[in-house]
Formats: sequence, structure tokens, C-alpha cells
Amino acid sequence: MKILIVDDEPLARERLTHLLTEIDDTYQLINASNGVEAIEQVNAQEPDIILMDIRMPGMNGLEATHHLMNIENPLAIIFTTAYDEYALQAFESHAVDYLLKPIRKDRLEKALNSCSKLNKVQLEQLGLQNHEVTYRTHISVHIRGTLFLVAIKDIYCFLADHKYVTVKYNKEGILAETIIEDTLKSLEEEFNTTFLRIHRNALIRKDNIEALQKQSDGKVLLKLRGLPEGLEVSRRHLSSVRKIMKS
Repeated sequence: MKILIVDDEPLARERLTHLLTEIDDTYQLINASNGVEAIEQVNAQEPDIILMDIRMPGMNGLEATHHLMNIENPLAIIFTTAYDEYALQAFESHAVDYLLKPIRKDRLEKALNSCSKLNKVQLEQLGLQNHEVTYRTHISVHIRGTLFLVAIKDIYCFLADHKYVTVKYNKEGILAETIIEDTLKSLEEEFNTTFLRIHRNALIRKDNIEALQKQSDGKVLLKLRGLPEGLEVSRRHLSSVRKIMKS
């Protein structure tokens, strides 16, 4: 059995490694220090169980779990946390396994024996209870069965075309794009502090705005840093764009 240990504290990972080895020295143990690394390890190693810390820099455990729930075969996930007993009731009431730090060997063994795959309903309830995943740091993309992450900070815009949404982003200095499953409306609600609606089919990152360009046909295009082509701004949203540019 492969077990992925996800924790940003090296001592916490070492303790879990020691306890797991005592329980069963045939376990194959893998390590990650944050949510992004966890997803990379899931793609590469295909673990059976994840011991997931919650509070980590970069990407926390709940966001990583949200992304992982969309893979073809969702994993069994046990949360590790320093939350107090009151907060842990939210986990327990939705049948989500958890371990309270400092983790005891007998509690770990019991969780491993009884852990079940976390379903989407449980995860949604958990997120609402703990208010941890109100703003993702990444968008997840599925390509041929593999889960990829696009950092929000690297995204230029989201463009809707019929039932699809395309995300354009900076991939190691190169303009890239891919189709995602999120709707433009849900993206606007989630990222309203950093992204701005400029058209019924376009959301752009505010801090990439460079200039407005009026065309001979009366249309107004918005030039974004990093994008070669301008994006059309509708009359309805023009005042919002100008307000952002003045500020």
C-alpha cells in the first residue's frame, strides 16, 4: 500500500513516517510539503491513501483535496490537523477521517483501517463548515487522465465560448491556453477581487491591464500585459474598466 504524507513541517512528516513504519513496515511512503506537491505526487505515484495536513503555505490541504476529488478514481484522504475538538466535530459529522496532532499510533492505525473515500457532498459540506476554500490558488485541468494545475497568478483571462471556458495563462514565459470545466459566472464570483468582467464572455486579471484602444468601427479593445491581441470591452462594462485604470 502506498501512503502519501503531506505536511509542511519536516518533523511532522518524520513522526508520521516513524509511526507508519511501526504499524506496517511494508507501507510504501511518499512525502509532499504542500498541496501542489501532493497533486504532483498523486500523478506520479498513484498512492492509495493520503495523510493531508490542512494549514500549509502555497496551497492548503482542503484546496488540494478539492482538486483531487475531480480525478477519475478519488483517493482515501485522512486529514491531520491541530484544530480544537469543537472544530473537529465538523469533520466527524460528515464521516471524514481526521487525526488530531500530536498524532497517536493507535489513532493512526484505527484511521487507516477505517478510512473511506471522501465524496463530493462531504467535501462541499466540509468546505462550508471551515471556510477554508473560498478562494483557490490554482485552477485544476484534466488532460488525458492527469491532473494539472494552473496558478491563478499566472492567468491572463478566462474566455467563454458556448459551453466551454478557455483559460489563457503564462506557462514558463510562453502563452498557453486550455479548456476548463468551471463556468464564467462561478469564476467571477470566486475571483472578483482580482478579476474583472469586461464582456459577457470575458474575465481579465485586473493587474495586467495596460491600455484601452478605440477602433475605427467604434469597438473598444483592452490591451493586457502578456497577451498579443486585445479583448473587446462591452459598453456595459466600459465604465468599470476605466474606474480600475484610474485607481
